[in-house]
Amino acid sequence: MASETDRTTDRTTDKAAADQAADSMAGKGARFVERNYRLRIVGLGLGFLCVGSVLLGQQRGIAMWSLAVFHGIVWPHVARRAALACVVPYRGERLNLMIDSVFGGFWIVAMQFNVLPSVVILVMLSMDNIAADGVRFFARGIAAHLAGVAIGAAVLGLTFTPMSTMATIVASLPLLIVYPISLGWAMYRMSQKLAARTREFEHLSRTDGLTRLWNRRHWEGQLALEFERCRANGYASCLLLIDLDHFKKINDTLGHPAGDAVLVAFAGMLRSHFRAGDSIGRYGGEEFGVVLPGATLRETQAIAKELLLRVREQAREPDALCPCTISAGIAQLTVDMPDYHTWLLEADRSLYQAKAQGRDRIVVAGGAGAAGAAVAASAAGFVNVKAGVRP
Repeated sequence: MASETDRTTDRTTDKAAADQAADSMAGKGARFVERNYRLRIVGLGLGFLCVGSVLLGQQRGIAMWSLAVFHGIVWPHVARRAALACVVPYRGERLNLMIDSVFGGFWIVAMQFNVLPSVVILVMLSMDNIAADGVRFFARGIAAHLAGVAIGAAVLGLTFTPMSTMATIVASLPLLIVYPISLGWAMYRMSQKLAARTREFEHLSRTDGLTRLWNRRHWEGQLALEFERCRANGYASCLLLIDLDHFKKINDTLGHPAGDAVLVAFAGMLRSHFRAGDSIGRYGGEEFGVVLPGATLRETQAIAKELLLRVREQAREPDALCPCTISAGIAQLTVDMPDYHTWLLEADRSLYQAKAQGRDRIVVAGGAGAAGAAVAASAAGFVNVKAGVRP
């Protein structure tokens, strides 16, 4: 019984997975259909001129002209509606492209292998197939052309009249000129959209999903770059690590959505407080880091004090968006630091001291490491509690 129950569960799970996959595929390719719809209107409309110039010289009957009008004028709209009606429009449009290729082969036979319009039509349809799905789809298009030739030969027989009249040459020029430009423009627009989407994805991969600040991986990369720039150019920068005090109580008492709102609000305060060139990142859960390129220790202390007082004041307001104080550790880059990890460790130790000394304060690391200078921001102001701070 247990085995039968397991099999039933597995079948249910597989069906659910299949349904989910089908749902994720639904609607795929609608933009692909619309892009090809516009190109098909241009290409088949101009192709009708090529085919029509040859049919006119051959004095074909109403049946052939009706088919030419259907394919050149009506078919683009039918193909669009048919593709969009599919569960996966992308697949429907691929089928439409194969139908176009079959028609192309048929018209080569109908035009009695008239060289110029036949070559132009084959080249344009092949461009569509390559642009749609590469070389393998192009090969399928060639097979569809041959199928169209076979159908044409079976219905119309094979007659060879390869020479093109001046009227046919002139009628082929619009397709030869306009369609490649239209296809190139469509590909350019698509490449621009793809480039914009790629830039967007790259930005999202570097940012924290909640606060929209740099995520830890990218922020540490910025820290490493600043370390190398300082070493190469001979100037010093400062690093600031900030932690929201008693943040866990907010999550425990008000819930994680409230905690997330606090993090978002504090991130907004950081963005408005620091310079555009400062790298601000979310280092941990409620811990944030700021790299201040070229800032002296005195400048960083003043900026950090202003932030601490600002956060403290707004935390006292009713319905404060960020009802927390902050603890912060500051470390200036020094020549004896072998790598950026040491710089980060100095700031982290200073932050730990600020929290250990009662929070709501700033501790500045000295040249000796964690035993550096401590600065406490109390109600009386910003007080140096130990000498030895770098000027």
